[in-house]
Amino acid sequence: MSRRSKGPRLYLRAARPDRAQDSLWVIRDGSREISTGCPEHRLSGPDGAEQKLADYIAQKWAPGAVAVRSGDPASVLVAEVLAFYAQKKAPKLANPGATAARVKALADWWGDGKTLADVKLSTCEAYVEYRIKQPLKQARRGAALEKRVTVQGARRELEDLSAAITFWAKEYPLHPRPVVTLPAKDESPRDALTRDQAAALLLAAMGWRRERVPPGSGGAGRAGEPGEWRWKRLSKSARANRAHLRRFVLIGLYTGTRPGVIPKLLWEEAATQAWVDLEAGTIYRRGKREREHRTKKRPLVKVPRRLLAHLWRWKRLDDAHNSKLAKNGLSKASSTSVETEKRGITTRPVSTVLHHGGEPITGKIRRGFAACVRDAGLDPDITPHWLRHTCATWLMEAGVDPWDAAGYTGMTTATLEKCYGHHRPDHQDKARRALSGGRT
Repeated sequence: MSRRSKGPRLYLRAARPDRAQDSLWVIRDGSREISTGCPEHRLSGPDGAEQKLADYIAQKWAPGAVAVRSGDPASVLVAEVLAFYAQKKAPKLANPGATAARVKALADWWGDGKTLADVKLSTCEAYVEYRIKQPLKQARRGAALEKRVTVQGARRELEDLSAAITFWAKEYPLHPRPVVTLPAKDESPRDALTRDQAAALLLAAMGWRRERVPPGSGGAGRAGEPGEWRWKRLSKSARANRAHLRRFVLIGLYTGTRPGVIPKLLWEEAATQAWVDLEAGTIYRRGKREREHRTKKRPLVKVPRRLLAHLWRWKRLDDAHNSKLAKNGLSKASSTSVETEKRGITTRPVSTVLHHGGEPITGKIRRGFAACVRDAGLDPDITPHWLRHTCATWLMEAGVDPWDAAGYTGMTTATLEKCYGHHRPDHQDKARRALSGGRT
């Protein structure tokens, strides 16, 4: 068995008195040895051996660099494989940012000198055990119970490790190729909201909160009996802060569009971003020059009449806002003064369907949606993706042809049938009639 490579590293070559040569730092990379020209005392600093090592590693992975790689997994560092994947493949994926975050999590554990020979059942299991003890990056620090990375989250990261190894092997064949062992995948319940739950969620997004009538509130009457549920109107500012959530919920329920796409919707045609064509009654889930991804399809969708009426109304509101700005001589380049901020006035024209006080939604809609779920009295496990599940479920319950429903939601027919087919009214109808003597 060949000796395991330790990757590029510094080594102090001892002095040779017979040649009147001082001790020198050299870079060892596998069987190669490259002199830095730095004597023992020049380890740090701009011209030190450490900087020469950093330059060597950067040059090694520079675009167009030619290198010969061994096919022995023991001579290939996992960190090298992840760096190659992050540089060459990740930017071309559907969500480069999310991929980069997962690769960073992998590198934090696998990048401490581990090679591809270390990728085996025991280390994959150890990685999962390590990750589920880590807090989520977006979790609030200092909370009594911080949210931790889930087993399924660690599984998704290991899927990226497997993809990185496969991508590396296309350029530098491995013999044998390591196998990444994944934890068991949970069966997604594909839960959907009922009509009443969807109505409650929308009501919360409109600025209402469902709460119990407290004891001693005056008994029966408009407030209801103590202990009963009632809807309470939130403050005017709270209702204004949820204006974008109302649009988000309605678009998600009516079209099944992925929650990551909805905030990107523009009012005008765009080449590299999703947009709405009100005249044609169509939502284009990707720009005309955006590439379609195999697993994240974003076909156009014809807007139902009820949602189209809402879209026209929202467009009129946003146009009125922009006209007011133009009338006052304000533009996108204008700076927002402290006074206008206090009065809740924005000087930015609205260009996106979803916006918060005129500002585009740049991140994920997570906390605001969770607040609506809480105020609606629903299960806290409900996430924005439930809107997509709900749309697909309602289409199946209505008996829509699977091919039409799949095209409408941007799923494959196989996925729709597998995950939502049991909601169809005629599900197992032929089998039931066959065992009933042909009777229904």
